[in-house]
Amino acid sequence: MSIQQTQGFCKTCNENVLATRQGRNHILHLLLSLVTGGLWLIVWIMLAITSKPWLCSKCGTKV
Repeated sequence: MSIQQTQGFCKTCNENVLATRQGRNHILHLLLSLVTGGLWLIVWIMLAITSKPWLCSKCGTKV
């Protein structure tokens, strides 16, 4: 998995912080979709809809 990073405001720390979240391995999902004849697309779409929240790199709360 990849790590995505962006700038965000943390209400707990009361400052702009580096926000991170886990990304998706799209190449793996594409290969699984091809191998399973497209059946894996259902899982891939569900994972894309339920993406992980951005978290403060200092305290770990949602940004």
